[in-house]
Amino acid sequence: MELLSFQLSSKVLTIGPDYKNHRGGVGAVISVYSKYFGVFNFIPSYQVGSSIYKSYIFFISIFKLIFILISNRRIKIIHIHGASNGSFYRKFIIFLICRYVFRKKIVYHIHGGGFGNFYKKSGSFSKRLIRTLLNNSDCIITLSQSWYKYFHENFNIKKLVILPNIIDYPHKLQRTISPDSLTFLFFGLICEAKGIFDLLTVIENNKEDYRSRMKLLIGGNGDTRKLQALINDHHTGDIIEYLGWVDNEKKSAAFNNSDVFVLPSYSEGLPISILEAMSYGKAIIATDVGGVSEIVRENENGILIEPGNLPQIRQAINKMLDHKDLVRRFGEVSELHVQRYLPDAVLKNLEDIYKSLL
Repeated sequence: MELLSFQLSSKVLTIGPDYKNHRGGVGAVISVYSKYFGVFNFIPSYQVGSSIYKSYIFFISIFKLIFILISNRRIKIIHIHGASNGSFYRKFIIFLICRYVFRKKIVYHIHGGGFGNFYKKSGSFSKRLIRTLLNNSDCIITLSQSWYKYFHENFNIKKLVILPNIIDYPHKLQRTISPDSLTFLFFGLICEAKGIFDLLTVIENNKEDYRSRMKLLIGGNGDTRKLQALINDHHTGDIIEYLGWVDNEKKSAAFNNSDVFVLPSYSEGLPISILEAMSYGKAIIATDVGGVSEIVRENENGILIEPGNLPQIRQAINKMLDHKDLVRRFGEVSELHVQRYLPDAVLKNLEDIYKSLL
């Protein structure tokens, strides 16, 4: 894999959440980019911590931004990775400085599945800020066809493009599906919005049937107390194993040791976790939200369900348990479909975006 050239990448300054020891999908995306840029100019605008610490990091990032833009005349493009709520307001300040003080080209890269709801629930002043940023950026990057349609219909954007989320090449080991049981895997924030507690409810209600037939591995942070309490209270510790927060090495091991990836989320953009699971050749069970249906094709590489629909979750799990040949076939198709999200393909598209702005 060739790097994005030094000549081009040196003209780009990337701004977003800290990608070192990241705990989120945006950090994961930026982490992959950092590996394949000839030079990676980066300012972290957010780090996990207390409210005071987050404010301190952002305050420092503004000083770093101004210093770099004054001292490094090579930088022509500011690539901002943003999402909803607090992320948007932080990036709006950065946008104002870069666009109107230093006259730089702005690429605003929108992550997360909640932007439409964020805009809808915002007051008139906040909506005006959102429109100002989106309509005056030089390029808006969205993750999927469905989100492209939303932004095209609701805003007057100069240049709107679809750029799939990038994932790194997998460290894949050969795995043979057991004839007796399947291992399911969930990665994500432990919260209601990700649907993990819906999944636990289904397992709890069918635990006698699932014992010895399946195992569920859970990785992530969030409401871990509730998660552990549900596992203990419903005596499902023999079926469900909480892995805690997993780094890249542990994540690779979990993908290699599982058969089916499950993400019953209520809203998504283009989930990194699903793409990573596909790169490891996994069958998928996921909700039909955001851009998920663009990567999970019904009865091709997985099963799509409605958010919060517990009977559909149960039916999908049972179908996988009863048809292990289907799990194998779904996994093979996943591996074929995911090629366009690997660095070779994504970086070529990103290079074209940068060159078009220069």
